[in-house]
Amino acid sequence: MTSLALRRSVRIAALTLALPLCAHAAETPQHLRLGYDVYVGGLKMGRMTLETEIKGDDYRVTVAAAAGDMLARLIKWSYTAEANGRFGGVNGVAPRHFHSLRTLRDKSWDATLSYAAPYGARDTTVTFTQTPPPSPDDANAVPPDQRPGTVDLLSAAVAISRHAEGGDCASRLPVYDGRRRYDVLMESRPGRHIEKSEYTVFDGEAIGCHVAILPVAGFQPAGRGSQNFWTAAPDGKPRGFDLWIGRPVPGGPVVPVRLEAGELFFTHVIGHLAQVDVLPPSP
Repeated sequence: MTSLALRRSVRIAALTLALPLCAHAAETPQHLRLGYDVYVGGLKMGRMTLETEIKGDDYRVTVAAAAGDMLARLIKWSYTAEANGRFGGVNGVAPRHFHSLRTLRDKSWDATLSYAAPYGARDTTVTFTQTPPPSPDDANAVPPDQRPGTVDLLSAAVAISRHAEGGDCASRLPVYDGRRRYDVLMESRPGRHIEKSEYTVFDGEAIGCHVAILPVAGFQPAGRGSQNFWTAAPDGKPRGFDLWIGRPVPGGPVVPVRLEAGELFFTHVIGHLAQVDVLPPSP
């Protein structure tokens, strides 16, 4: 497996594990820090940290991922992202701002998605900026008329988690990330019992879900033999992975506790919930 494939697999796991909690008790702020260990082909590739806070109808979620010791020997890579907004709107969430910073060796890409009022509407204007600026091909990969009313990936995860609170993760969210336009399709799968181990701190029943990425615009055709998650598969089959969601804190909200992806880069990717910290509400 190439170093490019390794860092993409860690990044995908980081983003897809970032299904933030929804408000279990709207009158009580919730603030948690979750740590996930990501394994690729049985080797630990890094730790992803998710911090999420719900205050009434407002949400904020941040993600931070970096290469582990083994991967760091090959590349210097890190990724951070933050999204905030309010619950409601046509998609269940009304994002206001998304920001990410990706670094690779001595280069960095600073990206922002801004949303204009009326928030959460089908015609909400979405503006993407990046430093350094994207190439003309990347900037025009998604036609302007396909961007309004979309949400960022972290905000989509917030909306999806609300379905999981009711025991059913079925949902479909339109996502625009500045380079690609796609729908995130969630379908229910059989649940499973997960036991606490040296890999995970979770012990209990978990809801089963399948996550599929349905390309709309900005996806390049996959090369022969390619397993790049962010390309259109030659057979037209949506790329996806399995996710289990549970409640690690008694009386608290549901969060992702395990991820399995068997089709990424011809190897197996697994994410385990390895840390749960309950934090005081922010000022």
